[in-house]
Amino acid sequence: MIDLHLHSFVSDGDLSPSEIVRKAKQNGISTLSLTDHDSISGIAEAQLVCKQLGIRFIPGVELEAATDISRSRYIHILGYNFNNSNILNEYLTKLREERIYIIMEYVKVLRTLGIYTSYEEISSITSGLHITAYHIPMFLHQNGYYESFSQAKKDFINPSGKYYIPRNFYDVDFIINLILKAGGIPVLAHPCRLPQKNEALDSYVAELTSKGLLGIETFYPEHCNEDVIFYKSLAQKYGLLQTAGSDWHSEKSQIKMGFEFSNEEAIVKSLLNCKRD
Repeated sequence: MIDLHLHSFVSDGDLSPSEIVRKAKQNGISTLSLTDHDSISGIAEAQLVCKQLGIRFIPGVELEAATDISRSRYIHILGYNFNNSNILNEYLTKLREERIYIIMEYVKVLRTLGIYTSYEEISSITSGLHITAYHIPMFLHQNGYYESFSQAKKDFINPSGKYYIPRNFYDVDFIINLILKAGGIPVLAHPCRLPQKNEALDSYVAELTSKGLLGIETFYPEHCNEDVIFYKSLAQKYGLLQTAGSDWHSEKSQIKMGFEFSNEEAIVKSLLNCKRD
């Protein structure tokens, strides 16, 4: 059994990296990757416990890549088996500093609107250490200042919003290139969540492949059999490796950790042996 898409409290999960690994062991998982959002600070801990428990470990991360800045749209790119953590850490440290600054600026804006809060209160509305500008509309909706998350997002996150604060965006080209520079393997996460479907998705995957994409997350809890067949065909068509991940975050989730199928070893070997240009 394998699981190449897991989150700890280093990003937005509930468990520590060590607890994630121990749970994976209990579930019979023999190979895993910790893929926290925009952070690799849990990797050393997870790797150590994997070694102690006899689980094969593949370092990973899940990065946000902007696709439509005008609408604040983005996709997620998984990065696997990188060998230069310094390149990633330089970017991730800068990214976190930028996000903290933006939240602090939004706190000032909210105070002018008579909403008195703090960075600590806003960052605590979700599990883990992950923080983004999206915490602002989440906070406003959860605390009754907005009836809908989408309206709060429109006002505060979309560039056309009346309370929007400009922030840096890192597009797909940048993110894929960053992972490649770090010696990693860029993989398209949960393609079912992309707005493009069928032929449009085929064309988009072709575009991403031309930018350096090396894999696609074929096996995912939200993928039906038809999805899996289609994503397999895209992988074969564009020479992409395939991965499998649960995107597990919490004990409260209905999602089961781990995938078990006949060719799981081939998936793992394709990641470990993938050649980067």
